Order: sequence, then structure tokens, then C-alpha cells
Amino acid sequence: MVNRAKVLMSLIAMAVMFCMLPGISYAANYHVVQPKETLWGISRLYGLTVDELFRLNNLQSDLIHPGQRLLVSKDEAEGENFDESHAATEEAAEEEKDLATQIIDFAKTFIGTPYKSAGSSPGGFDCSGFTSYVYKQFDINLPRVAQDQYHFGKAVSSEEAKAGDLVAFAHNGYIHHVGIYMGNGEFIHSSSTEGIVITKTSDIYWGPRLLGYCRVLE
Repeated sequence: MVNRAKVLMSLIAMAVMFCMLPGISYAANYHVVQPKETLWGISRLYGLTVDELFRLNNLQSDLIHPGQRLLVSKDEAEGENFDESHAATEEAAEEEKDLATQIIDFAKTFIGTPYKSAGSSPGGFDCSGFTSYVYKQFDINLPRVAQDQYHFGKAVSSEEAKAGDLVAFAHNGYIHHVGIYMGNGEFIHSSSTEGIVITKTSDIYWGPRLLGYCRVLE
């Protein structure tokens, strides 16, 4: 009877101690630091090393304070790193999209401007004069000639082409025209007959002469 009582008391004592242990949850992703806790003690609770705690939480020293929230799950850390990387990629894509939109919106302000041979100012543009002028306003310095502009950027396929890319046209292997691709099969350019206009890349005249696209936006 005495032995049973001792066993029962021991079980109760263990249960009480377990309930009083601060922040223990092996399923938890985070641990809230309690008074007098150390990194070493916390690492033992979660089966981690002190170095792993440093890496998971980007700690610069072993000084921690009560109430501090520490990441104690490697899986959660990997998930956060993925989310941050994914967010950074989306942000970069959004910035590029914004720049392309700005370039195209600026180019549209010149619709109706007359064509001018060798022209590269708002008074009149030829095709490469127009593209070089527009991109220069966004700190992108293109070569002056259409052929050089096409080779200046990174060639992309028609499937990869997106707004802000250059689109080039050739006849008998000679690149004679260039414009700014707007997406959805349209480009804005300086036509020798119409001045600054928006045209379909599948246009009866330009379609057969379409050479390719190149990316000049980083």
C-alpha cells in the first residue's frame, strides 16, 4: 500500500513538473524564452544544437531575454526562406513590369509625332532614334542603329517576349526596323509613312518581316 502511494505521488510530481516546464512543445515552431533560460537549455528541449539555434534565428550573440520568440523548427525555417525567396522573385518581377509599363506609357505620349530620317528627338524620329530616345529616359543607353540595338539585348523567343522588349524586322537578312513590344501582339514604333503608331506584329506588311525580340530590361 505504501509502495503504491509512493508510485502515485511520483507520477503526480512528474506531471506537475512537466506542466511547469516553460515553453515545451515538441510540435511548436517557436519557443518563448522564460526567465533564466539559456540557449543551451532550449536547444536540449528541442533536440537542436546551439549553433542551429544561432542559424535559425540569425542571432549575433548568445544573449537572450525573457519573452523573446525563438524559431525552433528547421522545417518552418526552410518554409520562411522559401517564402522570402518567392516574395523577392515576385517583387523583382513586379518592378520589371512597372518599368516596362512606364516605358510604354512614355512612348505612347509621342503617338502622332512625324517620322524624320535620322531623327532622334521629339521633333521627329526614325525607328531606332525613337527607341533609343525612349529608353534613354530610363537610363538604358541603346546603340543608335536598329541592327546594333537588336544585338545589344538578349534574344528571346516569341513565346518569351513581353512588354518592354525590343522587336526587330528584317528583309533579305538586313535588320531595317525596330520598335518597342507592348505585349498582346502589338508594338509601338516610328513608321516612315505614319510617324509614331501602334501596330500589330502580325500586320500584313510587318508580319512577314518579323525577325525576333530582344530583352534590354535587366
